[in-house]
Amino acid sequence: RGRRKEEGPKVSNRMKFMLQDLLEMKSKGWVTRRKEETAKTLAQIHKEVAKEERAAARKSNSSASLRGMNKGNIRRGASSGDVRNSDNKQQSKPQVDADGFTSVAPSSKGFGRSASMTAMQRTQLEGTQKYTTRGSTSMGNKRPSQGKFAVLNENPPRRSSKKGSSNKADDKTAPVAKPAAAAAAAPEAKEEKKPKVNYLTLDECGDKAKNVLKEYFVGGDMDDAVLSIHELVGAGDEGSVERGTKAVESAVLFVLEEKAANVDKFLTVYLRCAKEKKIEGQSFVLGLNDPLEFLNDVAIDAPLAIPHLANIIAELVKAEIISFNFLLESPDYFRTDQNAAGFGAKVLKRIGGDATTKEEYIEVVEKLMTDEDKAKHSSAADLIAEA
Repeated sequence: RGRRKEEGPKVSNRMKFMLQDLLEMKSKGWVTRRKEETAKTLAQIHKEVAKEERAAARKSNSSASLRGMNKGNIRRGASSGDVRNSDNKQQSKPQVDADGFTSVAPSSKGFGRSASMTAMQRTQLEGTQKYTTRGSTSMGNKRPSQGKFAVLNENPPRRSSKKGSSNKADDKTAPVAKPAAAAAAAPEAKEEKKPKVNYLTLDECGDKAKNVLKEYFVGGDMDDAVLSIHELVGAGDEGSVERGTKAVESAVLFVLEEKAANVDKFLTVYLRCAKEKKIEGQSFVLGLNDPLEFLNDVAIDAPLAIPHLANIIAELVKAEIISFNFLLESPDYFRTDQNAAGFGAKVLKRIGGDATTKEEYIEVVEKLMTDEDKAKHSSAADLIAEA
């Protein structure tokens, strides 16, 4: 049904098109013509990728099974009936020559590679029984006698030796068995080949690690965050320690300026990555060097940076991801000018339990004490008690 065209106020083309779209959508029951694209979360992207991978796997499995069925049909196609049918097809019509004699083309003795010896022997047996005399009851190795066409059914002579006889046809059709070791090595060789992954640079790894945490802090999924860190670091591959170090370093420096709740979320993600071997322990040790060296500078703008870092190191020590004596290998500037002994005492207090009385821990704090610390405290135990 046409629409009336009436004179009305002049509007821009953009407004006209918007009104036309509105009328079309109304006529179609308020269904939009195209799907509107919206921003997707990282979790939605991972789910779509997983869905596409499952669809591709199902497609490859179905094609593999179809190829297997076709191969089976080809093998089953060569049966005794097919051999007899092929013999019948090969027989041509009788031909009359110039002298008036009728000649019949001989049937082919060859057979396809797919025709089994069992089928050939069965056809020979049927043909021999057809032309034997009534008195013959057993075929065995005896030659059928008294038949007019018995000579046509004789088996071809075989060459025999002292060790036994062999059949050339059997040699052609018999499958060659592959060595078990070679067959087992073939799939293993395929499994050993891993696709080459183009990892990000170290600076890009640091930025990516911070972005993963930011997304997780605003309501992201734990599994997605751990998966993203795993894909970022690639534990076990070449350069994974350096990438893990940068991921730990950037993440720690980022959360030192955050609130305590975000520090706890960071620990939840990274402790799980450590337990599941997504990040090597050496990466945690190396990744804490810069946060320790610049701790006082960060604390100028973020007063909670020192207790945050003490809490992070305490949780890593309790989880046995790093050892407490790694502080002895920390940067020189931290050990000489940033009250390393007092920081170590804070870490022991946060570990809790008998950590403040363990001799090995007290010995580490004692080695971190400077001359100024020794002048203020008679022993490392006193320093720990006053921390």
